[in-house]
Amino acid sequence: MLRKIITNPFFVFPALACLVFWPLTLELFTFKNDALTYYYPVRTLISDALNNGELPLWTPFINMGYPLHADMQSGAWNPVIWIFSFLTQYSLSAFHYEFLFYIAIAGIGFFNLCKNLGHGLVVSFAMALAYQFSGFMIDSVQFFNCISAAAYLPFIILFFRQTIIQRKLKYVIALSFFLFLMFTGGYPSLFIINCYTLVGYFVYFYIKEDKKKLFVKKTFPLLALSALLFIALSSPAIISFALHLDEIARGKGQSLAINLENSMNPTTMLSLVSPFGTTAANDFLNSSILMRSIYIGIIPLVFFVHSFLNPGLRQNKDLRFYLFMAIIMLMMAWGEFFFVRQIAYYILPLMDSFRHPALFRLFTIFFMLLIAAEGLQTWIDGRTNEDKVLKRIIVTLGIAAILIVISALLFEGITFKNFITLPTKLTMFYGMNFSERFLLQLPFIILLLSATLFIIKTRKNKKYLLWIVIVDLFFATQLNISVTVIGAKSYKEVINIMNRNAEKFPLPDKRSIEENIAELNKGEYVASPLPYEKKIGRTDVFITPGNLSRQDSFYYSSIRTTLFKHPVLFFNDSFITNNSDSAIITRISSNTIMAETFSKNERMLILQQNYYHGWNVWIDGKRSAIKTAYISLMSVVVPAGKHTIKFCYQPTLVVYCFYVSIATLILMAVLFIFLSFSKYKSVKLQQGN
Repeated sequence: MLRKIITNPFFVFPALACLVFWPLTLELFTFKNDALTYYYPVRTLISDALNNGELPLWTPFINMGYPLHADMQSGAWNPVIWIFSFLTQYSLSAFHYEFLFYIAIAGIGFFNLCKNLGHGLVVSFAMALAYQFSGFMIDSVQFFNCISAAAYLPFIILFFRQTIIQRKLKYVIALSFFLFLMFTGGYPSLFIINCYTLVGYFVYFYIKEDKKKLFVKKTFPLLALSALLFIALSSPAIISFALHLDEIARGKGQSLAINLENSMNPTTMLSLVSPFGTTAANDFLNSSILMRSIYIGIIPLVFFVHSFLNPGLRQNKDLRFYLFMAIIMLMMAWGEFFFVRQIAYYILPLMDSFRHPALFRLFTIFFMLLIAAEGLQTWIDGRTNEDKVLKRIIVTLGIAAILIVISALLFEGITFKNFITLPTKLTMFYGMNFSERFLLQLPFIILLLSATLFIIKTRKNKKYLLWIVIVDLFFATQLNISVTVIGAKSYKEVINIMNRNAEKFPLPDKRSIEENIAELNKGEYVASPLPYEKKIGRTDVFITPGNLSRQDSFYYSSIRTTLFKHPVLFFNDSFITNNSDSAIITRISSNTIMAETFSKNERMLILQQNYYHGWNVWIDGKRSAIKTAYISLMSVVVPAGKHTIKFCYQPTLVVYCFYVSIATLILMAVLFIFLSFSKYKSVKLQQGN
């Protein structure tokens, strides 16, 4: 019984995720850079809204007010964040375990895909672990939504294949659900690339079919139904994003130069052997340190190469397709260093809408592992006797690794003095160059290759290959996480620095925006202070991937200096001023701001929040008109006397779509359970007969 539990993928992959990322699991250290300056703070704001009984539509605490629901990367519609938020007020600890959840799901998904393709347990576990801890996963943690998108990719491919091949309704439902998860919780560009991948898959299956018209007739309605269910599920996000695109600078297409930012330098292909080596700051690597690694592990690499040196496997149509996709995605990942991404920019829809070409390498890794899985399974089954070829591949990789290190050391001018100081350098990762980092990993590479060679020679204990994969990926990850994943400060230090306000929506005081910002800029921050301190204002610290265009116009205008001398709510100085006049905020939440005002004359009330379609205002319960003031702020004319003012953000269409989404989700869940139960009941009846 115990053996059955510890070999279950739902135990293995979460357990190994916690083990490999032990500094996060034990809360000794935490993430760095974008993960803390953007992805974590917006999650706390989403959680606050949900725990306050509101939809996470708006936040008053990011750059003078921001529509969270309309930001493609915020995760406002991500059901995983909602679940974590309902279970607990979202904390840095929850952020860690959300990440570990995605890593575990990535492994489980790839394992099930391999099983569906007919592979055994050893192969399925090995390749799923290689995917779970691949170079993309280790490099891209700071771009948190990249990890969630990668987690859902194997499920999408799995259920897309099953929809086409088996043509069952439950697979249609599953496909639409995982597309919804990727769309609402993943990185937008990866969703776009995924759609092109599915188109490629469909074309491949179409070409393979003899009866092409019949194939289209049977599969197209199912795929269309899946698309409709996806649209219904994602409708609040789709509407939110569509309305938002015209309001931000990044929403109107970007120049080719911007689209080619963060390309994968072809020299970083060396990460296939030494991912730690390519984290160096050498000029020849010349790319973002978070966009380099394509590591899949030593054993998967060996069997990937073997698959195309084996005449029998070379005839496999599926492997040819995987290779085609892997090469295309790799050439796209090279971005500015190759021409394919540039052609795609001009001729393919939506390819002008996102940066970071190196993200394409996720799909290269994905298809390389599918190829390696077939090669390894063929060898385990004894369907090939080309052990000599495998041995040559292993020896060649070992020699190549040694030659790379020697060449790099000679190129960088290694001397006797360097060897004396090398042990000291090896203890300081950040000061090491390429050759030193590669040299540090080299003994382990040789050891892994030797162990693999021994198993190939003896053809005994093939299951030990799985242990080699685990040890390989664990060691490679430990070298890299200090560079790409975790920051230098301890978990406790970061918590103390951020000092998150325990109040969900504290009332702003009468101090000016200028005074608030001055206070926020005191001390040390590891993340943008506004969301943590719950102050209304704006700082120059990066907080959103696409701020409202009008707010940027306001912030960089001369008006801003004058306006920031006022508190959040004030009467416009252009009207008659009276010392007895007052405007005080009495309640503030995610989507509502209440105020009490008194003035002896009709006055113009200014609320220092960005105007955005969906905002309405009521004076004493009667609807009034919001006017845009000072480029992006909100204002309303208030009659003389004492009044209650209510500003409320409620984009009607988005709210209606939310209810459509909930209804669709419930319907799909009921239908999926019914179909699964019917199958289970049918199997039981057959067994009884």
